[in-house]
Amino acid sequence: MKQQYVSEYFIVTISLFLFNLIIDSVNSSKFLSVSKLTPRTILISTTFGFFLFLVGSPWLAFALTTLLTSLLTMASILKCRVLGEPLIFSDLAVAASFLRYPRFYVDAVPKFLRIIIIFSIICVPVMVYFVIKADLPPYSHWIGMIIMILSGSVLAFLWKKSWSTTLMTTPDLFSDVKNYGLIATLFFYFLRWRRERPTAPLKKSSSCIPPDIELLIIIQCESFADPVSLSTQHPLPPLASLNRLQKEEGNTRTGQLDVSGFGAYTMRTEYAVLFGQDEKSLGFRYFDPFLTADRNMSYALPNRLSSFFEERIFLHPHDLRFYNRTQLMPRMGFTKLISTEAFSEDDFCGSYVGDIALGKKISEIIEKTSQTTQIIYAVTMENHGPWKPVDGIDYKDPLEIYDFHARNSDILLDMLDQKLSVLGKKAVLAFFGDHRPSIPGYNSPEGSKSTPFVIKTYHSSADFDFPQGIHLTPAEFSEKIIRSLGKSFRPS
Repeated sequence: MKQQYVSEYFIVTISLFLFNLIIDSVNSSKFLSVSKLTPRTILISTTFGFFLFLVGSPWLAFALTTLLTSLLTMASILKCRVLGEPLIFSDLAVAASFLRYPRFYVDAVPKFLRIIIIFSIICVPVMVYFVIKADLPPYSHWIGMIIMILSGSVLAFLWKKSWSTTLMTTPDLFSDVKNYGLIATLFFYFLRWRRERPTAPLKKSSSCIPPDIELLIIIQCESFADPVSLSTQHPLPPLASLNRLQKEEGNTRTGQLDVSGFGAYTMRTEYAVLFGQDEKSLGFRYFDPFLTADRNMSYALPNRLSSFFEERIFLHPHDLRFYNRTQLMPRMGFTKLISTEAFSEDDFCGSYVGDIALGKKISEIIEKTSQTTQIIYAVTMENHGPWKPVDGIDYKDPLEIYDFHARNSDILLDMLDQKLSVLGKKAVLAFFGDHRPSIPGYNSPEGSKSTPFVIKTYHSSADFDFPQGIHLTPAEFSEKIIRSLGKSFRPS
């Protein structure tokens, strides 16, 4: 009997590492060398030991380990096709968002994968229940514990002895997934992220020269891109307001924002503009900088400008729990948060509050203000996918629907431009797209990722130090916004 169990464990072990090696190698596109295979092998062994300790059946532990590897691999391949980036540890942070707003993500998941996920959710707990109830040898659980402890101890020893200073020391996601596999990259990037030290706090400047501006409006436009550049096979006409501003000189500058994300990762662009920190300085924190934003509050634009702008408003017509904005925005220095409570059902355009309604709300706010200096940072929602038919609009194709919403964003840009032109206040308008939309069949992550931006001053002498049509990173864009407030103004 004992010989039977030894043979069973031997077969399971060989199958475990062979199956998981093949599955994880799909992401790597190659079989790995022994030295680069070791981290993944230890992690698979530790996971197997945990499941064996939990269920007591080597075959079910093997199935659960392989299922986990398979789901992570399929999710990574799917994500890479849609967003141009493999799965990363910080993606787990969106799990709560998936449960809260599944429509954001479900359309990107193929039907076969939905079936596998539903099957796993239903069947795996049932299988575990019946296996645990079965008459299994009690030492199987102990064997699982021993495997888990031994593998975990080897992992901890190698990390402390060597890997902490030699393995994946700087972010290079595509290369690391190719060389070490997805499983190892997910785990060790998480460890690196945990060890990442915060940037030194920003020191306050001794200069107290006030800015030459009373009103600063920054519009972060969801999935905003010039439709002309989206699909060469399906050309679309230019946006009227953006096209007009791109031809202006003097107090207007337009160009391209070189964002790192495609189709998602709003928070990367948002963080870079709000904090003025480039991705290289963040290290492993750049994948989702909002997770560690509380370490860098001295860099936040509202905090830096708090001495000069009395009212600092954050406006976003959607759930502020995304990226923990409810907690983070006040700490960044915003004195007032405005969200869905300020809008009605009539303000919706499609699934979200429309950009024209948002423009009216901003106009209403600045019209009511008399002597107060203000910052308004608004994050739009209308352009957020999936792009489905809108009531009253005869568009069925996702590209046409996106184009309809993007033109409403262009109207928003024109509304604010016209309003600030006649308001009489010294003002700055900064407008930019956070990332391009991912519209399967029309554009892909392999193409351009840049989005348009506009910076325009009103009733104030502009002194731009860069030409029209320039390419800027989001962090550089943040610095240009500060410079547009006044030639001699330096907040820090």
